[in-house]
Amino acid sequence: MRAPLIRAVLALYPATVRERYGDEIAELLHASPTPARDLVDTAWCALRDRLTHRSETMTVAQGRTAAWTMLRLIATPLALGLLMLALISTMGVLASAGNLYEFGNHMYVTAVVLSVPPAWFFGRWAARVRPIPAAVFAVPVALGLGVAAIAVVPGFGQVMGEQTPASLAAIASWTAGAALLGYTLRGLLGNGRTVAARLVGVVGGLLLPAAATAVYVLAALPAERAPRRFAPLWWASSVSGWDPGLVDDAYRQLEDVIKLLPQMLTLCTVFVLAVVAVTASRPRTVAPSA
Repeated sequence: MRAPLIRAVLALYPATVRERYGDEIAELLHASPTPARDLVDTAWCALRDRLTHRSETMTVAQGRTAAWTMLRLIATPLALGLLMLALISTMGVLASAGNLYEFGNHMYVTAVVLSVPPAWFFGRWAARVRPIPAAVFAVPVALGLGVAAIAVVPGFGQVMGEQTPASLAAIASWTAGAALLGYTLRGLLGNGRTVAARLVGVVGGLLLPAAATAVYVLAALPAERAPRRFAPLWWASSVSGWDPGLVDDAYRQLEDVIKLLPQMLTLCTVFVLAVVAVTASRPRTVAPSA
């Protein structure tokens, strides 16, 4: 298990650093008595080196633009969440006015389906309007910070999950998984393997929010309340409204516990895939010096 993690951490470094020091760093991590802490420290150093490497030739204006880009990315989950809540509210009003109670039971899945195209096109627009430094890593981190910022707001934050620590654990796992998925897709697209990239994008785009949903439930609920054999169904149940009694053997109890976190992470996943689809096909350039 440690070897794949070490390879993933090394992949965060700029190519020049990997070529010169990669073997030495890998040996140190393999022999580390505190592997978890050292992997995290190394990943942080790798991201810092990559961002520093990319920003050495930035002008002040370019640095300011990059900062504003990151702030907009951090605010993106709030925009996606407001869109989804507006759709849910609108459909709820329409269902109530027309006595369409059965339709009201499917508001969540309808809201997610209707929110996917805006999330996709918004991601493509964000990637095209201005460059995003180290996009495959910066975008998941920024979105993760944005979702976490919502989750920790007292009272309102519970819209992202009933238990804040479980929400943060799920968001952290999603952030790491989204960065790994983006890196994989960039490599496939960069090598012209479009079909494989599409397959990985579809499968990874489904598994990523499903895995984060499972992390939340595992962290929030004991096995007697949420039987672990139902773990593959938790995400599908959360986004669809279909629930045969996955938690407490009660209808829609899972929805009451997990709230809108699965839907939010699903839309964030779509956004990340859209950004990678644009940035991976763009030729890499070096910013001109001041």
